[in-house]
Parts: sequence; C-alpha cells; structure tokens
Amino acid sequence: MRILHEFIYERPKSVDEALALLEKHKAGLAPLAGGTDLVVGMKMRSILQITEKAGTQQAKWRAARRVQPIQKPAVVMSLADLPDMKGVRAKSGRAWIGPNTTMADLASCGCVPQALAALADAAAIMGSPLIRNRATVGGNIMNARPAADTAVAFLALGGTLLLASRSGKRSVDVGSFFTGPGRSVRRDDELLVGLEAEFRDGEGSAYFRMGNRRQLEIALVGASAWLRIDPRTGSIAAARIALGAVGPTPLPAQAAAAGLVGAKPTAEAFEAAAKTARGEVKPIDDFRGSAAYRLELVETLVQRALETAAVRALGKGARA
Repeated sequence: MRILHEFIYERPKSVDEALALLEKHKAGLAPLAGGTDLVVGMKMRSILQITEKAGTQQAKWRAARRVQPIQKPAVVMSLADLPDMKGVRAKSGRAWIGPNTTMADLASCGCVPQALAALADAAAIMGSPLIRNRATVGGNIMNARPAADTAVAFLALGGTLLLASRSGKRSVDVGSFFTGPGRSVRRDDELLVGLEAEFRDGEGSAYFRMGNRRQLEIALVGASAWLRIDPRTGSIAAARIALGAVGPTPLPAQAAAAGLVGAKPTAEAFEAAAKTARGEVKPIDDFRGSAAYRLELVETLVQRALETAAVRALGKGARA
C-alpha cells in the first residue's frame, strides 16, 4: 500500500504563477509550506481512515467518525521558491511577517517588538526543534485549528491576514477569519501572502500554553494577552485576550479584556480578569483532558499572560 496517494507536484517560481495554479485547480490544490501538517494529513495513520466517509458522522463505524480523513489533493504546490514570502519587517509602527517564515526564524530573529512578542512566544514552543525548523507561521494559522499556537497569539494582537488571488488582494481581520475547526473564510483560489500587525511604545503581549507533554503536543489550553498601558496614568488603556483549545476556533475573551480597561496593571486586576475569562468559555471533555481541568488552566494561563504582557509593556522585561 502506498504511503501517499498519487498527485501532481508543482513548484512555482513567483507568486503570480502560484495564484494562476490556484485559480486553475482551486479546492483540488493544496499549498505546501513546511508540510508538517499537510504531509501528515496525507499519510494513512489508521486503518479506520480508509473507511467510507471516515471523519464524518455518516461513517458506518463509530470509531471511524472520530478519525481525521486522509487528505488527497490532486495537486500539491510547493511554496519553497517564493523568497518574498519569508522574513519579518517591523518599522514605523507596523510589522509584516512573511507566511513562509519558519517558527524557528520567527522565534529567534530578535526583531519582533514587545507589543507583538506573543507571536514569537508561540513560535518558540510550537512542536519540537525539528518541527520548528520546517513549520511556518502561515501554515499554522491557515490550518485554522482551535489549538494552533500562533493563531491564538495573532488573535490577541488584533492582526490582519493578507490574501491574494488573480482577481486581487484583500485584508481580513484575524478575528473574523476562523469559522470552525479547520475552516476559515479563505477562498479556494486565495493564497496567504502576509501577516500584518500594528505596534507602539507602551504595548506588550505574551502567550502561554499547557499540554500533556512539553514538546510534540498540541495545547490543552493556550492563552495570549495584549495590553497597552498609558504612560501618563499608568492605567491599562486597551486590552485583548485570546484563548485556544477551548472552543471550535481560537476565541477572544472579550468581557475579561474589557474589564481591564482603566484599571491599574496589578495582580488583583489580572486575577479578576482571569476569573472572568474562565466564565467566557465552555471547553469539552476529551481523551487529553477534562473540561474542568481546562477551565483551571484558562484561569492560570490568562493571569500569567497578562502579567508578562504588562511587564513587557512597561519595558521591564525582555521577550521570552
């Protein structure tokens, strides 16, 4: 039995060529960046995956309904020869991150400002060192998994995704990008060509997560926080909190963040916000952890993220 099905392999030399291929093949084409998700998804890992309608509620066997169906794109398009899709640029209050930037490069570049440090935090703990050398920030976000580390971090940063097709480009706020597990508003003919976020002095962010293992494990819960502290009053002028692995998509904790505005960045304020965040989500029980345990983690991780974000916003701590 073949490990992978037969497919056409394309390796465009420009973004325009890549967009032409997407226009031609649409849903039949799978972009390949690092391949740490796509290639795994294309391999058979369980005999149940060959069951008819595996991964859906229509599968005959109950166990086959819970497995991930094998991905079988007719065309796999490598993005390896598109150098304009890599790198990090931060200047004049705006940062651009190339979607083909690896997690290792993003975590170690040293050019990510404190305001956006949550993204570097997430990149630094995703997978293992070997995976971080291959996995890309664009692939992690575009897969739209509820526990995707950089997706949760980018949601807290209020970032924007730049999508391109032959018919033009559009900017999508990350808060409206995810529509369900593995689903997003991306059209079949679109390619992610950049991630953008604004930053200024007095801002800081952080990302923390907990898994059953330190590496090679998706998050049981991920939490990210972003704060802007007014230098005149020392109070929190704006806040965002995002959570992962506690719902069908990365989720904002809007009430918790709103309650921080106008407050001093104290342990008591952060503890109260963490309790509010806990009440905003309804995680599920699964084989990796119970809902009750996840709620405990939400409270703990939100408080840690807020405390670290405040330290960074005040210029008193370096990026992790």
